Amino acid sequence: MDGIIGRSQFLGDAANLFMNEETVNARSKIVSWLNELGTQTDSKIKCELLAKIQEIILGAGVELLDEFLDHILSLSQDSNVDVRKQVINFIEKACKVKINLLPQFINVIPLLLRDRSPHVIKRMIQVSGMIYKNGLQWICHNTEYSDSIEQAWNMLSLVKAQVLDFIDNDNEGVRTNAIKFLENVIVAQSYKDEDTQKREGDFSLEDIPENLKIIKHQKLEDEALNIFSIILQYHAATHISAVNLNTCTGSLCTIAKLRPCFMGPVIKAFKNLSANFPPTLSDSQINSVRKSLKMQALMLLKNRGSYEYQVILRQLLLDLGASQNEIQRSIPKMDKQEQQRRQKRILENATSSLSKRMRRIEEHENMDINKNASNQVEMEVDEEEVEKQRTKCIRVNEKFLAEQLRSVDTVVNLIIRFLPNIPGEVPEHFLNEYEPIRDMSTQLQVANISKAMALQMTAHKVGPGAAAFTKELPMRPVELQTQMESLAVNDNINESLDQPMSSVDEDQLRKEEATKKLRENMERLKGEQELIERMKQRAKTLKLQEITKPFSRSVKEKFLLDAVKRILYAERQCISGGVSAKRRKIVTVIAATFPDNVRYFIFEFIMMDIKQRIDLAFSWLYEEYCLLQGFTRHCYVKSENRPDYAYNELLSQIVERIITNCDFKDKILLLRRFFLEAPMLPDDALNKLIQMSFTEEYTNYSMELLKDLAIWRPPRKNKLINVLLGFCVHERVDVRERAMDQIIVLYQQHKVLPNRIEDFALQWISHLEKETPPASIFLTEYGRPEVEVAWKEETAKICLGVLLKLLPCNTKLFLKKLSEVFAITTQDLKRTILRSIDSAIKKLGPENQELLNLIEQCPKGVETLLIRMIYILTDRVYPINTELVRHARDMYSNKVKDARVLIPVLSGLTRQEILIALPKFLKLNQVVVREVFNRLLGIGAEYANQRVATTPPEILVALHTIDLSVCDLKSVLRGTSICLSEKDVYTQEVMIGVLQQLVEVVPLPTLLMRTIIQSLTLYPTLANFVLNLLQRLILKQVWRQKVIWEGFLKCIQRLKPQSLPVLLHLPAKQLVDALQQCPDLRVPLLEYAESIQDEPMSGITPQIMDIITGKTVDVFVTDETGGYITIDNIKKEKEEPDEPIAISTVSSFTLVQPARVGYSDPSQPLPPGED
Repeated sequence: MDGIIGRSQFLGDAANLFMNEETVNARSKIVSWLNELGTQTDSKIKCELLAKIQEIILGAGVELLDEFLDHILSLSQDSNVDVRKQVINFIEKACKVKINLLPQFINVIPLLLRDRSPHVIKRMIQVSGMIYKNGLQWICHNTEYSDSIEQAWNMLSLVKAQVLDFIDNDNEGVRTNAIKFLENVIVAQSYKDEDTQKREGDFSLEDIPENLKIIKHQKLEDEALNIFSIILQYHAATHISAVNLNTCTGSLCTIAKLRPCFMGPVIKAFKNLSANFPPTLSDSQINSVRKSLKMQALMLLKNRGSYEYQVILRQLLLDLGASQNEIQRSIPKMDKQEQQRRQKRILENATSSLSKRMRRIEEHENMDINKNASNQVEMEVDEEEVEKQRTKCIRVNEKFLAEQLRSVDTVVNLIIRFLPNIPGEVPEHFLNEYEPIRDMSTQLQVANISKAMALQMTAHKVGPGAAAFTKELPMRPVELQTQMESLAVNDNINESLDQPMSSVDEDQLRKEEATKKLRENMERLKGEQELIERMKQRAKTLKLQEITKPFSRSVKEKFLLDAVKRILYAERQCISGGVSAKRRKIVTVIAATFPDNVRYFIFEFIMMDIKQRIDLAFSWLYEEYCLLQGFTRHCYVKSENRPDYAYNELLSQIVERIITNCDFKDKILLLRRFFLEAPMLPDDALNKLIQMSFTEEYTNYSMELLKDLAIWRPPRKNKLINVLLGFCVHERVDVRERAMDQIIVLYQQHKVLPNRIEDFALQWISHLEKETPPASIFLTEYGRPEVEVAWKEETAKICLGVLLKLLPCNTKLFLKKLSEVFAITTQDLKRTILRSIDSAIKKLGPENQELLNLIEQCPKGVETLLIRMIYILTDRVYPINTELVRHARDMYSNKVKDARVLIPVLSGLTRQEILIALPKFLKLNQVVVREVFNRLLGIGAEYANQRVATTPPEILVALHTIDLSVCDLKSVLRGTSICLSEKDVYTQEVMIGVLQQLVEVVPLPTLLMRTIIQSLTLYPTLANFVLNLLQRLILKQVWRQKVIWEGFLKCIQRLKPQSLPVLLHLPAKQLVDALQQCPDLRVPLLEYAESIQDEPMSGITPQIMDIITGKTVDVFVTDETGGYITIDNIKKEKEEPDEPIAISTVSSFTLVQPARVGYSDPSQPLPPGED
């Protein structure tokens, strides 16, 4: 980089004076960046610096390009791939800005094409395509020969040769880019013709001057032909990959479109590929190649240069799966004159080839004559004639076999006849020559088999084609040229012998000839004089009527039509002469005022290419409009029809022909122009557009056009709005949806007849107020010709659809009508309305004031509708709108005492409100109760993100503390069961906390023991924790509540023998009762007591042993209830001390068995485990 830094010293102060300030600043930046490049190791920073230098040099300081070019090109040897690719980008931009710098890249570009990285090679090939084209143009523009031009051309030739070698490269991407480069070379080195597809910047041999010394046309053309043959060979290779095959197919298609002279070989290559795909491709790759081949073939068919190959392309496309409609749309439209011209050209080509064949035949005949003249000429076999006979034989046999093989019986008989002749092992020649045939149609299979068999039959000279062979081999002379030379020598000798005799009589012959000519001239002059005299005698006055007769009507019409034809077909001459406007005026006047045959001929002429002659069509249309309105004087008499007949018929016929003949894209554009720009829109043409709306592929475009017509044609907006509104209630869903979209645009954006649209929506929803559907909604124009006697859900949704679609646009009007209809309609229709309003209410949103006002007012009969709306507004919405929560709370408090109102806004309620409403939730339907708990516990994906003021433990505790006078026990049981079924929410740790809270509740909850037993069932590891709870329940005198006491004993039974120590903590009386209710505990308890009796701290007294053994018990004083207290009197009891009363040693007596209380009271719950 020292050279760069020292460059400014070389320029000197004087040189810097001639630089402007911007150039000096740019140069200093470039110098600093180049210095930094030399010391930088990070490839990313290097690329950024190169990009900055490129931007300044090529953008603002192009004059600095020559100064720093060598330093930038030196980076092409950088070790990093990205840096080398950035240098290639610089070369690309530099060649676009200053192509005369091309000689300076001589050493760099070939070096980059030999780079070790495939990525660099691919990028360089891509840039080389542009460099080759621009370089060739630059060389052509420089007519003066110089060394730099020669160096540039040599470099381009070298690049071309290098890229040609890459077609066999190991890297697939390199091969792909090489094919695209060679495609550009072929296009640039060949000639255009009349069918060449126009492309911006297209360069061909015609643009290369013929006086260039270093470039020769013929050499470039031959080179292009050689490259084209190489691509064809590569396209037919069996080892080609799917990507390269698709690329090669696309390149051949592009070449054929831009240079139609290659059309024949390209179509032949496509046909061969469709018949036999490379065996290395998989099924999916073959399908991809078939799709690509079909697309390219359709593109070729659209080109006018494929006219003489349309039959081949049509068959190829049918084999590839194209429909007749696709093929017909792709065929270019040509007028009759163009078709005749092309057929004539095809005939001339065929004639020229035939004449060549005839000349060859004459040469052979002359050879035969010369052969007869000379007896010593040697003969040899005429190989050309033999090959012709063989080809004819193959063709005849192949045709015969193809006809026979179409019969199934013939094929089956052949197989049965020759199946025994098949050898047991496959011959080697079959394995070497056999190529698998894949993905071919039946016709192609028959054709291939016929061809193979025809070759074999021809080889043995059998079959109907054997008649083409002569009995003897055709012969021809060997030394024809020697014979012709001898004949020429003989002729020269004869001429030399005759020469002396002719010189003797030359003067005499000249005199006799001059005398003869003089005599003839005299006689001719005399005869003419006599003829003139006779004509003077017969001359009379000339009368035109006497010597002429009037033409017949047919002749006059023919002359008139011929004159019109000449005017019409002089289109190009008028454009080149600058009188196209006058010609258009003449044609429109003729079309509007002349007889029908002339009008029809002009109409057909316009419709042959309506895109190019649309101005002529509009001129004629406006001329008919002027005649209709009386703006012009000349007028063709049409007394037999209405005054507007000609105009209406013309526009209708144009619309009909566009719909019938034009392609999809052209059809949409042309119809739009005619409907929007026609001076008047008759009903006939409009009806065709309406009928077109029912075609699925045109529905969307037709609806949009009807909408635009309603906007831009105010006189017809009433009819157009009615048509669109009729489509809004049509039976077909697609028609209905598209029409509603357009009505929304007209109603909301353009305000076109808003009152009419509102009345229509209100009218149709009013039908739902009736018990049966009215007959007025069942019409053919609505797609419902049959009248229904009862409402169906789909019919009800159609009546409701327009209003729901317009609901966000005018909420106040339509929401009020919706609530009124809902209040008085039947239950089935109410359910239909509830299922249909989702999308409309979601568009309104929870902030809509009209909706909030309706919820606040809550008219009678619409409560269910409002609840459904609240559900929709809160579905998957977090957090819920506070205003909506407030209105729902007020509605529940003041209007509707239905807990369902609060369900959708649970996440917006406070903890106290949820706990108060919980008993009312439990009384609802089982499905609704399940949804409530899903919301409260956050179960399910739709409620996972919802945050409620209560926690799952609080919900379960609240369920246990519900007053059973407010909510029945069965509903509470259902709620606790739902909670305990969710093990993901109520885990073991959560249940421990819940049970600890429930034990501390005073009085103890009725369902406490049931929940403890269910928790123990879900989580068996809670056994020790439950034993601790049982001990705490003894301190709380659990025996005072019958249901809980029975559950306590059930739990003791389930946890034995671990629960036996807990029994010993019971007071004596309760121990006796426990053993009476659960006698199965007596034996294990006795064994346990005896095992610890001897321990000093066991506390097992003789009295306890007597109770366990059932011998004697202490006397206890009990109240009249047998020791139990009712639930209502629990709070009135005086609290007992925490510690159990010690068993006193008083006199004992025989235990009296108290009677057990049965479970006959239905208001009491069953003990846990027995429900």
